[in-house]
Amino acid sequence: MQLRQLLSSINWGRWLRTEIDCRSIPRDRLMVALAFGQSNSANFGNQRLTAQPMVYNFHAGKCYRAVDPLLGADGNGGSVWTRLGNKIVQQGWFDRVLFTSIGVGGTEIQRWAPEGDLHPRITTAIQQLKAAGFNITHLLWHQGETDAAIGTSQEQYQHHFTAMLESIRAAGVQAPIYVSVVSRCGDLLPQPTIQAAQRALVDPIQGIFPGPNTDELGDADRYDRCHFSASGLNKAADLWFKALISQPQ
Repeated sequence: MQLRQLLSSINWGRWLRTEIDCRSIPRDRLMVALAFGQSNSANFGNQRLTAQPMVYNFHAGKCYRAVDPLLGADGNGGSVWTRLGNKIVQQGWFDRVLFTSIGVGGTEIQRWAPEGDLHPRITTAIQQLKAAGFNITHLLWHQGETDAAIGTSQEQYQHHFTAMLESIRAAGVQAPIYVSVVSRCGDLLPQPTIQAAQRALVDPIQGIFPGPNTDELGDADRYDRCHFSASGLNKAADLWFKALISQPQ
């Protein structure tokens, strides 16, 4: 590997961390969110951010100040979650927010289902949060671009999601899950099949609620026509906040 490639692959931001004793974080009015999916749920934005002090990042059993790129997720750039956390605290919806971010770029939903290679990322995160004394309050699912590209059917998408959620419920997590409408990336325009699958999953009785429709964000908010620019990260955070507060706590 050439020096330039080596330097670009090093995630310098991961060295600049302030660890927080998890026991010192008050549990009252604390939002504990597990955020997962593919690249736009991870660290692929083109502007990093250090969140305000009441926004935390949980990873591998430890708590940290939330600093992009968030520990636990793929990518070396910015995240929508640091911005969402700031907005939640600033608006007084919760006093504190703890994010466990485990998204991986370019992944299809089948890999997150129980038979998939990424499902242990979910179950491990749940186990580690429980061991640290945290109860998950929100599940934030943002995924679909790869399935749109490979032609996953509506039935297949819903089948894999349902199996994934059943496993999460079996692990003792009854928190509501918010499902984004997301299918566009690069030359791939919004795909009705995946959008329909994501919308059809919504079932408040089962604790499944609509997340944001980030397909509404066009090329002007995507630095490479797929991943969010600074404006896209801010707008996506706004859309997430509106989706969350529209449902009863």
